[in-house]
Amino acid sequence: MSTSATPTPSVPNGATSVPVVGGTLRAEAKVVPLRSASLSMPVGGVVAEVLVSEGATVQADQPLIRIERSRLEAALAQAQAEVQVAQASYDRLLAGATPEQIAAAEAQLAQARAGLRQVSGGVTPSDIAAAQAQLAQAQAALAQLQQGPEDADLRQAQAQLAQAQANAQNQRDSFVAAKLRAESQLEQAANALRTAQDTYSRIYWENQEIGADDLTQAQKDAETAALRAVEDAEQALAQAQIALQNAQDAERSGTEVAEAQVRDAQARLDKLLTPAAADKLAAARAQVSQAEANLNRLRGEQRAGSLAAARAQIDQAEANLAGLRAGTSEGDLNVAAAQIQRAEAALNLAQVALAETELRAPFAGTIASITPAPGEYVSMGTPLITLADLSAWQIETTDLTEQDIARVHEGDQVLITLDALPDLELQGVVSHIRLVGENKQGDITYTVTITPETQDSRLRWNMTASVRFVE
Repeated sequence: MSTSATPTPSVPNGATSVPVVGGTLRAEAKVVPLRSASLSMPVGGVVAEVLVSEGATVQADQPLIRIERSRLEAALAQAQAEVQVAQASYDRLLAGATPEQIAAAEAQLAQARAGLRQVSGGVTPSDIAAAQAQLAQAQAALAQLQQGPEDADLRQAQAQLAQAQANAQNQRDSFVAAKLRAESQLEQAANALRTAQDTYSRIYWENQEIGADDLTQAQKDAETAALRAVEDAEQALAQAQIALQNAQDAERSGTEVAEAQVRDAQARLDKLLTPAAADKLAAARAQVSQAEANLNRLRGEQRAGSLAAARAQIDQAEANLAGLRAGTSEGDLNVAAAQIQRAEAALNLAQVALAETELRAPFAGTIASITPAPGEYVSMGTPLITLADLSAWQIETTDLTEQDIARVHEGDQVLITLDALPDLELQGVVSHIRLVGENKQGDITYTVTITPETQDSRLRWNMTASVRFVE
């Protein structure tokens, strides 16, 4: 989105831009609205809806144009679902075991205690082989818990963290480079605009010195072409400003996603490095004891073996119940929290992408012009709508040089006449003097805004006016 206005040419070096008549400053000016803007889309696409018409009055933030967005809406719905899934997983881990699960573990413990009083029957070779396999499995599981994570798993997690950190740095470097390119292009566009303005000003005043009646068609065409070059340069500057804003937005959003991936990889590594919880070790030892006792019972069919097996079942049931009551480990919660952050970052990107398909009014005003129609493809940064606040008119002059501006102050009284309305004379007040002057053909000129004390319904945008500063 950009605001543009046709430049008012300056005078050649050595000329006086504002006539001084009887000690009074006079200057050429024009009628302008309180505010105006040329609006464009931050992304390209096919126009789905044009929601306003020329001449319509709109409010601030009111939607004006929408481009096709069905794919982005589907992506947003998917991102929202992924956030809900991640949140549900985290909530489930945070809540721990349900009352039903604890009740089932308590029943299992009661059953194991009852089994302590039972004696097992006959044994087959397959029963012994199964018991030996169960013991080997239980011993391997206990050894794994005591030893900690496999070196290969640990190296993989460390490599994934390093890769995520490297990707995050690459993303940051890429976004910074893109932003620097956009800033450079913005500076080039600004320089091109200044060059076009200088060229137009030179041609304009050369034609003024010749006189409108003596101008050749080539001289007129040259002035028109120079003005058109100024307008093109203004549009290029607006597009460069939008490109810079897009680069800044991409840097912010992309960095959030990359940092979420780093946090996710760090959480996985932390989980591997977290020592096994005491309840898990106790459960693994109980399984080993149960398998050993079961094997002894099967081999000897002795009462002692049967009792040991029954006690091992009790130990396992108690360990299972203790684990349920202990709740989720911190490592598991960290992984689940990182998954939520990653899903939320993706959701933010989807929301930004969807919002960029809608052009909204930056302020309340009137639609002065509309370029596209539904079904047309529009490019990023192309001016689509001109919006203006026509609730009141102002008078603007850029004819005052640095010698003239020293005699003008905010609050000064001004008399206003218009070429199109010779019978109308308005009184006004200097409401604003731009702090920074512009170099035009070697002269420093300043923009002065004048607020009429009364409004007239016959005033129109860009009417030529003459202002006289009352001293």
